[in-house]
Amino acid sequence: MIKKILKWFGLLVLALFLGAAVYWYLNGQRLQEEYAAFKKTAVPIFMYHAVEPPGGDFKWPEGLLVPEQLFKEQMEYLKDQGYRLLTVEQLAERLQTNADVDKYAALTFDDGYKDNYSVVLPILEKYGAKATFFVVNQDIGDWLHMDQKEIKALLAAGMELGSHTTSHAPLDLIDEHYLPWELATARYNLKVDYDRYIVRSLSYPNGGYNKTVISEAERYGFYRAVTGNIGVNTAATYAMAPMEMYRINVVDDGNGLQGFKNRLERAYFFGFLQTKGFDVNVICRIIVRIC
Repeated sequence: MIKKILKWFGLLVLALFLGAAVYWYLNGQRLQEEYAAFKKTAVPIFMYHAVEPPGGDFKWPEGLLVPEQLFKEQMEYLKDQGYRLLTVEQLAERLQTNADVDKYAALTFDDGYKDNYSVVLPILEKYGAKATFFVVNQDIGDWLHMDQKEIKALLAAGMELGSHTTSHAPLDLIDEHYLPWELATARYNLKVDYDRYIVRSLSYPNGGYNKTVISEAERYGFYRAVTGNIGVNTAATYAMAPMEMYRINVVDDGNGLQGFKNRLERAYFFGFLQTKGFDVNVICRIIVRIC
């Protein structure tokens, strides 16, 4: 039964892509002009985790580590392309006010690893870039994650501190009874530990969320949240769903800087498809449910 469903679903997806290809062929020039105009209104948010120089002893899980040299090349590329790199909060302010966002982007780092301070911060300062760092409260200060002094140094450098919850539990899978602990308590403890700093940005652990999680996060004081959904952000998408901001997961896929360029262009294109009623993330979620 599952195989039959997947077969028909695969045929449906193929038909949709063939239809899109024909549509693009027939309307290519107009669509290219629309796409170029769309990119000037859309902002990518890059999602990183760890950035490390070669030779470390820790075996990073696949997909979490971007080598330091590759990260430098990515920042240099964004600079050469004219991008201005912001925090999520700064980006949200621009989207809310319909300010110019052409060649703007935001940087985010999940989990709060020590290299975010020792490796990432000096590179960001070199390029005049800002970023948002999402920390897990219970991990702060252990051997792998930043301590309070290092996090305060990020804040002093103009970076944004965001919450990645108290324990990094997948919010869409845990009992709702624990949501206040993961959300409200996390915000409160960061406020206490960091000189009454007010955290307004949230990153969902493992990208897991649902309507209940969104409602509770808003109730406990979060203004915006980033997901693992691929795409780009516009004034329209932010106004409609500030708790579901799109991101680009940056990994070392073996293709060097070209892999980064491909991910960026793909996110723009997926965002453009969404304006035409074709949401790639919805299809991905359907596949996950079926499988």
